[in-house]
Amino acid sequence: MKTIGLIGGTSWTSTIEYYRVLNEEVARRLGGLNCCQMVIYNVQFSELEGAMHSGRWDDAANILSTAAGKLQAAGADAVVMCSNLIHRMYDQVQGAVEVPVLHLGDALAADIKAKGYKKVALLGARHTMQETFYRGRIAEKSGAEILIPNDADCQYIDTAIFSRMCANVYLDEDRARFLSIIAELQAQGAEAVILGCTELPVLLPETPIPQLSSIDLHCLYAVNWAMAA
Repeated sequence: MKTIGLIGGTSWTSTIEYYRVLNEEVARRLGGLNCCQMVIYNVQFSELEGAMHSGRWDDAANILSTAAGKLQAAGADAVVMCSNLIHRMYDQVQGAVEVPVLHLGDALAADIKAKGYKKVALLGARHTMQETFYRGRIAEKSGAEILIPNDADCQYIDTAIFSRMCANVYLDEDRARFLSIIAELQAQGAEAVILGCTELPVLLPETPIPQLSSIDLHCLYAVNWAMAA
């Protein structure tokens, strides 16, 4: 088994889920006391989030690239970034290391294509929804149309994520609003919804249309890579 390196702390609550799913999936496949071979570098999220929200994307990329380099030095054979939004800096991070950085969007695109979805909703941080670095890659590789909420809903989602969920605060009123947003996208033809923020599967254990959990699919993608002959 190859060693997976996790850039965690983005936030720590979702990193826990990555750790759990990776270990559960390896144990499911191999049985016994087997677990996932990995190393984790936990970034200081206050610094990373501050850089991103003030538009200092180069500073954010440097934080992530440094983390990737430390994982490579610790023996990681590939790097997994435990957040959707930070894939905005994917090219800089991949350019900083020799080992592959396993793109979350590729994991989602493969699942969408395998299931034959033609229209898929996307929820996540505002930049993740409204910019093309993420949904554009998914659309190109899956062939599906990616639907996003209106501007007001995008802002609400972004605020809920960074003001509450990243601090491990999950409210029923947020859950109700998110489900209403999903229903609106379903009415526009969405056949499934990408939970494109690693906190969202915690908020939304059930959705009115099939959900594509970015954490679960990224972890399965990474385990497939690590256990490939």
